[in-house]
Amino acid sequence: MIEIDSALLSKMALENLIIEVITRQATEYGEFEINLQIKKEQLLDKIKNGSAVIVYCAKENICDVITADDFIKFQKQLIKDHLE
Repeated sequence: MIEIDSALLSKMALENLIIEVITRQATEYGEFEINLQIKKEQLLDKIKNGSAVIVYCAKENICDVITADDFIKFQKQLIKDHLE
């Protein structure tokens, strides 16, 4: 899994990626559905403030957005596995 800097993506590519991730996850937020535009803005804000990162997983051949904390955990586990 590698991190993709969102600044390297065009505005359209970033928006399309975010929409694809949101619709793939099909997550409900509590009792009320939050519309796609609000979800898109929330995820974009998380990417911009660094609390979420865009990643590419070669094993699954897919891009995703995960929390920065989860990405750090993945990196630490990868290093640990490599050293064993």
